[in-house]
Amino acid sequence: MIGNMEKCLIVAKAANAAIGRDNRLLWHISEDLRFFKATTMGCPVIMGRRTFESIGRALPGRLNIVISSGNPAVPEGVAVVGSLEAAYTLAEESGARKCFVTGGGRVYAEAMDTVDRMYVTEVKVDIPDADTFFPDIDAGLWKAVSTSQWKTDPESGYSFRFVTYERNLTEGCRETVSEAASEPL
Repeated sequence: MIGNMEKCLIVAKAANAAIGRDNRLLWHISEDLRFFKATTMGCPVIMGRRTFESIGRALPGRLNIVISSGNPAVPEGVAVVGSLEAAYTLAEESGARKCFVTGGGRVYAEAMDTVDRMYVTEVKVDIPDADTFFPDIDAGLWKAVSTSQWKTDPESGYSFRFVTYERNLTEGCRETVSEAASEPL
């Protein structure tokens, strides 16, 4: 963690890890959108420029931080930074105890090595023509600490569940402890 701030990401992904197509979400699951809002409310949200443009506005009740190599036009109150690290720094300087990476694909890929917790909505569908995918979740690095029952969205018919993962720090600690125990002080 940077300082005392917990770094998280939140995503909804298909069974084939698809998360988007043509800079749009692949589904509209009302319960997932409510979960996203309730989970991220009051916390900084960090996203790439294209994700911000796909939303089309600042998410209310949250510091919106957009990562861009350029200087995109954004509404007042939206911060633009040049890197994920700068976004984390700005989020922490805001006094937040937790921040959320909210996409897109490239930002998620970069954030996987830096976040402490992931909130993943698993949607039981394959989207073969998607163009944006979530990185693989390495079971050696991540541990599911909470998994909801499968639910079915009445509008789309898609089944989904919420899974919370925490970084599995014990693997690295065991290696370090084993190595340290074999060396003299």
